[in-house]
Parts: sequence; C-alpha cells; structure tokens
Amino acid sequence: MTIRGSIDHISHQGASGWAFDGRAEQPLVVQALYDGRIIGEATAEQHRHDLAEAGFGNGTCGFAINFYEAVDPALLPFISIRPAGGDVELPRYAATGFADYFRNLHARHPGAGRSRSVFGGLWTDRTDSRQLLAGRIAAGTTPADMATPLGSLIAEGFVVLRDALAPAGLREAEQAMVARCATGQPIGAEGETRHALPALAELLFREVALRPMRAALDDQPMCTRIVPQRDIEAGFLQASTAEALPSPAECLLLVAATGGSVTLDVVRGSHALPEFTTEGRSRWLTASPDATGLLAVAHGLSVDQVELSPTDLAIIGPGTLHRLRMEQGATGLRAWVLPRRVTPARFLAGKSGTFTLRHATGAMLAA
Repeated sequence: MTIRGSIDHISHQGASGWAFDGRAEQPLVVQALYDGRIIGEATAEQHRHDLAEAGFGNGTCGFAINFYEAVDPALLPFISIRPAGGDVELPRYAATGFADYFRNLHARHPGAGRSRSVFGGLWTDRTDSRQLLAGRIAAGTTPADMATPLGSLIAEGFVVLRDALAPAGLREAEQAMVARCATGQPIGAEGETRHALPALAELLFREVALRPMRAALDDQPMCTRIVPQRDIEAGFLQASTAEALPSPAECLLLVAATGGSVTLDVVRGSHALPEFTTEGRSRWLTASPDATGLLAVAHGLSVDQVELSPTDLAIIGPGTLHRLRMEQGATGLRAWVLPRRVTPARFLAGKSGTFTLRHATGAMLAA
C-alpha cells in the first residue's frame, strides 16, 4: 500500500500528525514504537481542513497518540511512528520534529547545556560553559591558568588581556603602514599595505593571546581579515555578521589600538541575548545594528566602557555587541579569527586573496 503522512509534533507525553492511504476503506491505525515495543496507539480519524484542501480524501486522517507512560525526552529521537502491521516509519516534519525534542528536553532538564544558536558555535558560548570549563581544567585538557581569561569570556562575552602587546604594540613604521590603509576596509593582499600583514600577525599571534584563543576555539586560530577603524562608530556590531561563514557563531574577534587609546563600548550581557530579533532574523547572521540594538534595549541591557591602550588586546566572543571610539590620531584594529577547521564562504567560492602566512606558533593569517 502507498501511505503518506508526517509526525508533526512529538513530546514526552505523545505524538500527533497524519497518515493517509487513498486505497484503504478504513482510517489507518498508527503505533508508536520504542526498541520494538509498542508504547502508544491511535486511529488516524481526526479531521483536518489543511489535509482536505491538499487533496488527502476528506481530510479525516489526523491522529494524536498518547503514550502509555511518559518518555524520557532524551529518547525521543529513537521513537518511530508506523501504520499498524507495517514497517515504514512516518517522517518527522523537519521544522518541528527536533525543535519539539529540544524543547521537551530542556523543559524536563533545564540545566542541560545547549548552544545559543541553531548554528552551534564555540563551547565558551554554551549555556553550560562554566561546567565545561571546570571539567576541562579538572581533566587537564585546559591549563588551570586559563580559568580567569576563559571565565571572563564566558561570563562577560569578552576578555581584555592587559599588556599582552607590551612593550609598545606596533612600531612607528608599522603604524604608518596601517595609517595608509582605508578605514573600515579589510587590509588586502594587494598593494603596498600588504606589507602590514606580517607585522600584524607578529603582534596578534603572541603566546599570551594564542593560549586563550586555542582553548576557546579548540583548534589553532586562523585570522581571515584585519580591519582598521578610525571613524567613531554609531551602531553596535557583532563579530559573526562580518562575513558569510559556514558556522557564523564559531569565531572570535581581536581588538587592539595603535597610535593612541581606543574605547571599547560593550553591551553588557549581549552574548546571552535570544537568537532572533523582533524582525524574526537570526542576529548571528545579518541582522541590522538597529535590530540588535532594539533587542538589547528590550532586555534592559547597559553599556560598559573599556579603555584599551596600545599594549592591550581584547578578545570578543561572536555574539557580543560592541563598538569602538578612537581618540584623535588613534586607530582601532579588528581581527577576525576562526578555528583552522572552518573556512569562510569567500574562500570556498574561490574569492580569497593570495596572501597566506603560516606563523611559527602554528597560527595562520590568510587574506
């Protein structure tokens, strides 16, 4: 027999959906099974207007199964719904099947860790990241002295490494090269300004900065763009929206100052904001600064002001809203860093530059 149907909703208490066989004289009986055992049964005889309009008979083919006993949410992916006597499973409706699973899982186990976006992301941005950090340190996979910087990255969404670029940051000649780079534009692999890239790699890939980056990324870092900024920014930015990434929530942003001090304005707690804005857009992608700003206002968040000298380096998580304010003559530098395992979409599309630097530390810079 030819059967059409879908599991539209599943929870620890039951499942609902529809099942239709145009050649059958009677409504189908559907069964929920776990590990070969029937845990619930119902007749697909509920009327649904949407199915009638779609041409599935008169639409009397909906079902709602009440499980004989509550099922642990962790087992929901392993439950199948089949017509009685058949061995073909009804498919889950893609938009809700596993969303229902996770909703029930976290309703039953609110402490269960999860990523803050549907795209996944870094372990430091999970809801159970504090426990993960403690476990990593206890197991020896993360050095104990990383507890403070990683703890700040987890709690605040950013960490400032004071004097990480001592004694003076960029030298005068390198500052002059950066000053010739266009503000707000990535330093490219072509032209005279490309000579600034090796100097910037030496500046950013110091061990004091690399150790927390490696720990947060679970990989060697790869710097894919460096952008100088001399204009005072009006709106707040988020690292993950800078360019198309296969995993937008899997990146870090380095911020440094040269030629003077820079003020880093950070929206406090913004790394833990909900994923979707009032526009229904994921803020991890291309949500506008206005939309994310409204999201922060709606949650009553405030702004922290952090002064960065030319010897300081800030590491900012992918979901943290921030902006730069430069004093006269100063330049703010933003550097996007990804795990080596992640490749930006422009590289995959063959639109990458021609400059690749493999640093002695194992880190990479590609432009």
